[in-house]
Amino acid sequence: MSAPGLDHVDESLRRGLVALTAPAPAERRHASPPRRRRLALLFDAQVASRQLDLTARRLRAEGVGYYTIGSAGHESNAAVAAALRPTDPALLHYRSGAFYQARAAQVTGIDAVEDVLLGTVAARREPMAGGRHKVFGRAELAIIPQTSTIASHLPRAVGLALSLGRARKLGVTSPWPADALVVTSFGDASANHSTAVGAINTALHCAYQRLPLPLLLVCEDNGIGISVRTPAGWIATAYGSRPGLRYVAVDGVDPAAVLDASDELAAWVRAERRPAFLHLRTVRYGGHAGTDVESGYRSTDEIRSDLAADPVLGTARWLVEHGAATGPELLERYDAAGRRVAAVAARVRHEPQLRDAPTVAAPLSPRRPADVAAAVAA
Repeated sequence: MSAPGLDHVDESLRRGLVALTAPAPAERRHASPPRRRRLALLFDAQVASRQLDLTARRLRAEGVGYYTIGSAGHESNAAVAAALRPTDPALLHYRSGAFYQARAAQVTGIDAVEDVLLGTVAARREPMAGGRHKVFGRAELAIIPQTSTIASHLPRAVGLALSLGRARKLGVTSPWPADALVVTSFGDASANHSTAVGAINTALHCAYQRLPLPLLLVCEDNGIGISVRTPAGWIATAYGSRPGLRYVAVDGVDPAAVLDASDELAAWVRAERRPAFLHLRTVRYGGHAGTDVESGYRSTDEIRSDLAADPVLGTARWLVEHGAATGPELLERYDAAGRRVAAVAARVRHEPQLRDAPTVAAPLSPRRPADVAAAVAA
């Protein structure tokens, strides 16, 4: 039996959705209508992200897609977005597809599916990088774009969090609300990088000096960095008892628990203006990227065991158990998301792409020596 790729993950999710059985009315779990709506919106963001990952692999196979580092298995990060405001600056991990979909749903006029697909096909009209790199970012969503360079966004997140309070103290105009917080996400392997270690140490050093630093660190721990396993318990050991850092761990397969933990930490960081660490346990589906042969370093049984921890199925299970939907209804919503993604992909695959070096370099700061000389003379 072959190891599961994303097609096997898709099949597993479909079987799981169909198998979900609504409890009898007397056994149905209670949840308020607002909470049920929040979980339903989480499901929609998660399935959009999952369908985008599936479509990215298909576009690559057809020679028109160029980026397949996906978010499958990490879709619990949609709950983090749901707990925050769309005006909270976000510097995100490259597996933050569901976060992006969930935040975009909070702002009118943003087609998050199209944004992601434009990046996937390297379209020049892509709103953040102009097709140069598939990144999660948009000014209207307060998502600051990052590259895939390991942990390079964490020092920037620390600096931005520090600047929120400093700007008001110095009388400097800030584009962010006075009570905003900064969120930054990263993987468990990235947490070992010297850049991440230095950034987190800087945050704690500031907190020790009682400098306001409203930063929510989100470690999405799937237990593996490309092909190297993270030692069991390492993230909790390294960050679970750091002075000045509030730490909460939660399993991504339980959407309600992730939402509660995210709500709690977001409110605490916003009020206390101090850093917190959300340890979000996730899984990774489909290998590191579309070109990764995961079976070369993980057994088939090990890979298949991750299917039980599908966060999308976890959200679906919650909705069914609380009487908010049935399994077949959720499968139809999943398929509807797939049709929507496929329709947008069919359109954007024909978008003009970057074709030559001058086009690639066009947005870079050009040399204007005369302008510089004039400015100096003035």
